[in-house]
Amino acid sequence: MKVLVCSLFQFPNGHLKVAEAIQESISKEYANAEIKIVDFLGYCNWNLEKFVSSVYLTCINKSPSVYRSLYKTIMYSEDRSKTQMQIPFVSLYFEQKMKQLIVKEEPTLIVCSHSFPSKMIGKLKEKGLMENIPTVNVYTDFFINDIWAKHPIQYHLVPHNKAKETLIAKHGINEENVFVTGIPISNSFNQTITKENKRSKHVLVAGGNNGLFKSSELVDMLENHPEITFTVLCGKNKELYDRLSSLNLPHIHPRGYIESSSELNVLYGEVDAILTKPGGVTISEALQKKIPIIIHNSLPGQEEINLKFLEEEGIVSASSSKKLIEQVNSVIFNDDERKAMKLKMERYLEGISYNYSDAISHIIQKEVFGGLVRSSS
Repeated sequence: MKVLVCSLFQFPNGHLKVAEAIQESISKEYANAEIKIVDFLGYCNWNLEKFVSSVYLTCINKSPSVYRSLYKTIMYSEDRSKTQMQIPFVSLYFEQKMKQLIVKEEPTLIVCSHSFPSKMIGKLKEKGLMENIPTVNVYTDFFINDIWAKHPIQYHLVPHNKAKETLIAKHGINEENVFVTGIPISNSFNQTITKENKRSKHVLVAGGNNGLFKSSELVDMLENHPEITFTVLCGKNKELYDRLSSLNLPHIHPRGYIESSSELNVLYGEVDAILTKPGGVTISEALQKKIPIIIHNSLPGQEEINLKFLEEEGIVSASSSKKLIEQVNSVIFNDDERKAMKLKMERYLEGISYNYSDAISHIIQKEVFGGLVRSSS
């Protein structure tokens, strides 16, 4: 059995993390399976991938209003009466590249953790090509953008019941082919870590690699509140890492990029809250660990839409009317507020009816082994 997992970019991002979680899960269940993760843009053209990823990162950090407008025009519109502009990437070139990739790899199953490869596969299936290869969409945000192929794709792993209802009602997807799994994360986060007794509260700050530290208020809070221990995930932002290290303050602990999910799970077990942006994967990890979540900033486009859902569900603290330190204090020192948030987190998690590993295994059993018990092949 060969599984092709299609993401889009090479740089560390949520779509790639989901792809890696899928790879990890299938490898554990099917020891002899070959699972290959492909960043589709890099496969098409390495220079193109570098250019597009550079433009994307520059745009979200330096021209957020431009990116927000483009996202609502191309990727997602809440006003369904409007016709979405056809994106320039949806072209014969990319369809042919996807066809070339599939012919070359000959996968038994395809999994898409990004909407763009899904769109290309959907276009091929609509033309009567690749219809015999079962394909799975794995949605990586708390909403479904307009680029994902819907009806041509056989299976869908969605973050919550509202997304499932949308696929069934709006796109005519069979209910039995939609699995409410939450956003897939590494199974390492299922391991419980015993929290040690400590004197000070401990807050994990995640998002230093993607613009969270644009706010001077955040930096001021770190420097001026030694009663709280802060561990800051700087990612690959060396400038931020060096800046925080140079402060030489015992309550601030900068960390570089943590590749190991097990190591990150240990860190999650030590903290009282996480201060982050509303990215699908980081939020899902915090939900799994039931860590109170404080949102300080969000990237334009998908993260703003994620935040709207998360606030409606009451599973994050994102009050813009409070100063940041007031927001942090209300979460880590107010037992009632923390308990209320955890109850809403539990309610969200109760709505997840499938472990994503079980859903993928169910699909493989049905599509690859014809419903028969397989022998790890």
